[in-house]
Amino acid sequence: MHELGITQNIVAIAAEHANGAKVKRVSLEIGKLSAIMPEAVHFCFDICCQGTVLEGAKLEIIEIPG
Repeated sequence: MHELGITQNIVAIAAEHANGAKVKRVSLEIGKLSAIMPEAVHFCFDICCQGTVLEGAKLEIIEIPG
């Protein structure tokens, strides 16, 4: 499941950009041909956010063509 590694990177990047501020929502665009399963990213997101400024944040995934 490569979605775990991808989700860990998303959380790390979002936390870095937040500069210590609480993050309430993350919006993510995923291409339908990207071979990334949105359901798996949702599953991993809460786990990856534990103990970070993203803990409790909502993940919004928008599927786009391509």
